[in-house]
Amino acid sequence: MKSLSPFWALNIQTGKIEPANQEPLSVFPTIVNSHNYTVWCKRCKCWEKILGFQKNLLKSQCGQIFSGPFISEKSTVTYGYVIGQKGDDYSIKIKNIFTSTQSRKSYENIYELRLSTKRFYRNGQTIIKSEDVNVGLSESLSQVIENIMAEKYKRMFGIKPTVSSKLCGFQRLVGYMLCPFNVNFYQICQHWGLNPYDKNFTSLSSGNSPTAENEMFQCLGLKASKSIRKLYQEKPYSVVCYSVLKDLGITDVNIQQKSATETFYSFIKSFMISFAGGEISYPLRDNLKCFCQDILEINGNNQKALWNCLERTASYRIGNGLAGELHADQIIADSLNSYPACREQLENSEKLDILHEGFNNYTHDFLVRRIHQERLYNNNNPSYSSMELITFEIESQFLDLEYKCGENFKKCTGSNGKEEYIRVEDKNRYCFYVARDNLELKHIGAAMNNCVGWGYTNSVAKRKCTIVYAKYRGKFRICIEVSPDFHIRQALGPCNQPLDGDALEAYHEWCKNKNIEFTKAFRVRLAPE
Repeated sequence: MKSLSPFWALNIQTGKIEPANQEPLSVFPTIVNSHNYTVWCKRCKCWEKILGFQKNLLKSQCGQIFSGPFISEKSTVTYGYVIGQKGDDYSIKIKNIFTSTQSRKSYENIYELRLSTKRFYRNGQTIIKSEDVNVGLSESLSQVIENIMAEKYKRMFGIKPTVSSKLCGFQRLVGYMLCPFNVNFYQICQHWGLNPYDKNFTSLSSGNSPTAENEMFQCLGLKASKSIRKLYQEKPYSVVCYSVLKDLGITDVNIQQKSATETFYSFIKSFMISFAGGEISYPLRDNLKCFCQDILEINGNNQKALWNCLERTASYRIGNGLAGELHADQIIADSLNSYPACREQLENSEKLDILHEGFNNYTHDFLVRRIHQERLYNNNNPSYSSMELITFEIESQFLDLEYKCGENFKKCTGSNGKEEYIRVEDKNRYCFYVARDNLELKHIGAAMNNCVGWGYTNSVAKRKCTIVYAKYRGKFRICIEVSPDFHIRQALGPCNQPLDGDALEAYHEWCKNKNIEFTKAFRVRLAPE
């Protein structure tokens, strides 16, 4: 495996960027017009006919000799890199020069590829859009970094994932960093994973070579039969569906083959993958596994009945975009989030009712009612008040998210007819607070009928998120989940309803005051564990 040189510079003779002994020096590109076969002469300050080329040299009609690199008018050329490495993290300074017939300008961009945390930055800003990832990086340098990553994966997994892709540079490295075995390999069989950055990264899979297929089937634990290979060739996403069913406890080969539908695949992509703060998480995976394990146990391992339930759920979201006040996706997510909270109180017959229905608006309303009953019981139960107090160690910058909307004083006319200012009571303002312990989360969840009370204690304690809530006139009106890098994951009202009216205006004011980009982040997900 090649070592990583700290300096890479453009070799004018070969036109390639190669390892160097010192920091790369600026170059002087030659501007040519390939359409009319002319070159811009800096001495004559005009376009001259090209008489001929020899190696990396060009001769003009005026007798001047020009050397490369050769570029078109108003183009940028990368002439070198400066590499910094600390453990599994890389800092790559890219040195560029923009050249036109009127001027030339040098500039630099610093990209950070942090393999330790699976994050990618440009000049200190997180990059999450594919168009921002597609930046220049020489093939030779990216290959060296890819080889280093591959050796690490081999030590971790016992398999060095191969790559055959049209993608190059940072796009290729970022995809390899996020999912080393990509859409067809290790991440799938372990975590139902797809690359959340960009759908185009599915082309990072190793293609249809024997090596690639052997890697894939080895990770999936599947016997590479002719029928499975044929199905994979026809529907590559089928391996995702296979992996999910196997993880859920469905081993019937006929059912596994039936699962290779776009509807079920879409269901997996929508509910099993979350990308927040640079981390890939699978928020509903364990909840669905919990339900499937219960059903298989009480239903005599009837895998066909369980598959029918999953298929009904997947079809429900396709045919019921908006179901009443809640979106079908939101109903399913809420239902899957609610099931673990009340499973111990459900009779087997009730669980079988859910099996026959699938997760839809009927089962959603049923589970929400059961959770509400359980909360009422706990609130009246002495053990609830004696629950162990878990205090969260919240950083000062997150405590600073507390805020009171509006002015502290309002102008009014006094009894003497003169204008005066009186203090506005907190109860008449939208006041934003940061939840500081688990009992506070319980009160929020019980009052707003959401999963904060039972699903977020560990996440907040581990500082994977912060819960901010707002009260108005004595009632809980807004609940916000803030990521560790101050992104809004979700902002909802009671019963996970989207914010509107004065609540939306208050949320907007809070965002503006706290320098948070305003977004209608109205979605329901379980906290990242």
